[in-house]
Amino acid sequence: MQLRGIWLRLGRDAVLRGLNLDVQVGEAVTLLGRNGAGKSTLLRLIASALSCTRGEGRVFGYDLTDRRSVRDHVHLLGHELGLYPDLTPRENLRFALKMHGQTGDIDAALERVDLSRAAERRVRFLSAGMKKRLALTRLALLARPLVLVDEPFANLDAEGRELAIQLLAEAQAAGSTLIIAAHEPELSLRVAPRALVLDGGVLGEGA
Repeated sequence: MQLRGIWLRLGRDAVLRGLNLDVQVGEAVTLLGRNGAGKSTLLRLIASALSCTRGEGRVFGYDLTDRRSVRDHVHLLGHELGLYPDLTPRENLRFALKMHGQTGDIDAALERVDLSRAAERRVRFLSAGMKKRLALTRLALLARPLVLVDEPFANLDAEGRELAIQLLAEAQAAGSTLIIAAHEPELSLRVAPRALVLDGGVLGEGA
């Protein structure tokens, strides 16, 4: 993945300023920066959910303007988890697999994240931590080439955070490229050891 000279303005504010980024296939990167630095915005741009004001980028050889092709290769897990609240966890996973033409062992996946007993409850009635576990399970089942995760450890207890680390590490071991934006670098760096810092709309290598 390559971004060159990316500018993005939201209203009068320039959130990204001439940003450059290179990430190799199979690499795992932690994206750091203060609140409001633009980390979520950058992930959404890479996923083609936002368009840049100026600049160019390619994801697996596809121009960012080719949104359909980019989205076929990217899984974005943002603050909005993208779950269907009136479906059960089992139905959410079944629907996700069907939409992407994939198959997977849903029962085993739910058991692994301790959601078997909640498998038939509507998602709207689940706790925030259970919803995050479900979203991470969907990420693991779909196994997209590029995985973008915004705050993967939020709303999780200690056990859930360790589980998130395992699922993300397994995704990368299976060949996915990872970019993780996190407030807990001590956790994300265990999965994604290359640190980048977003400051003033520009990326730099972390310490």
